[in-house]
Amino acid sequence: MLSVRGLRWVLTLSFGLLNASCGSRESMGDGSLRVLGAGVVNDPANKSLRFDMLKFGLDRFCEEMLKAGAALKLSDREPVLGRFYAESCQSQVIDEEARKSFVLQYTGKGYAWTNVTGKLGFTSRGLVEYAPDFQLSDGALYVYFRPKSVDAAVFQLLTVDSQLAQAGIAATAGQLSPDEVGKHVLDSQLKRGFTVIRYGNDGRTDFGVGYVPKGEKPYKPFDISTTKAVLVNERTEVHLQGQDYVGPLTVTDSGSALFVNLELDGADAVDYQLVPKAVGDAMLDRYVRSPGPCPQLAPPAFDSSAARGARAVQPVPLPVGQYYLVLDNSGALGRSQPPAAAAGDAAARVDYALLLGPRD
Repeated sequence: MLSVRGLRWVLTLSFGLLNASCGSRESMGDGSLRVLGAGVVNDPANKSLRFDMLKFGLDRFCEEMLKAGAALKLSDREPVLGRFYAESCQSQVIDEEARKSFVLQYTGKGYAWTNVTGKLGFTSRGLVEYAPDFQLSDGALYVYFRPKSVDAAVFQLLTVDSQLAQAGIAATAGQLSPDEVGKHVLDSQLKRGFTVIRYGNDGRTDFGVGYVPKGEKPYKPFDISTTKAVLVNERTEVHLQGQDYVGPLTVTDSGSALFVNLELDGADAVDYQLVPKAVGDAMLDRYVRSPGPCPQLAPPAFDSSAARGARAVQPVPLPVGQYYLVLDNSGALGRSQPPAAAAGDAAARVDYALLLGPRD
């Protein structure tokens, strides 16, 4: 069985995934770009521009947490290993001479995966205060939101798939609370912050979770040039008997379609579905709170699979509404079945981009 020290290592490794909810750099897709003050020269002394960038960072951070699920990663450029879905997010910009900061209060739930624990399901709430740091680099203005304090972080573990990890938690009952360890790790990971970048006088402004070094941009797996709206452009990893829930994604026009682009490596195939938000919410909640993959709860709006080595590009006309993209590397959904005798984890690494535009 796991020792107390061993359990600390397991939980540190596992809950360290939480850093991306306020941590590791994340690909936000071209849809993260906004125009702030076109024609205005980047100058940290420009109070109006400074306030606009602070507000942009505040709005985007809560927007990503509430609307799309914040991707969780172990480090920069690593695949997504889980997601955090905020159920509430309140924020405030304080731009005073004596105190310049950004206060965020959140609650939510999520899941993560490690090879030690398998899937983890959890809930969390907390309050973080960030201080902005403005830096110029070759005409681009970078704003680093660095934490000043992390208070009232609460972490509750809901489910652990690995029987080994479950045995370790049971063995240390009364000696070490997993919730206390999770809170300690979450506190440290919330100190990673995020970055806002205004590239030049044209006002193009970008957002990246975590620290984006000066001169660099948030990582995106696909180089996309299109008039369509890029909703998401990132990389994930779906482990054997695992799923990933991307969204909800909004279709605002009856003449529009979602264009799904996927490239797969690692596994032979992965299933993907588009499901209405109500169905996706129910599936996500079950996935977070119960061991294993979630079974099909209702017919999907769209169902397909992607094979390793081939790029799948699929336009999907959909009624106006909100949808989840569900990626599945199990036998619970879709058409493909992972090999029964698959050696090791057989994780599926999926690069995906979702675009919204007129139906072709």
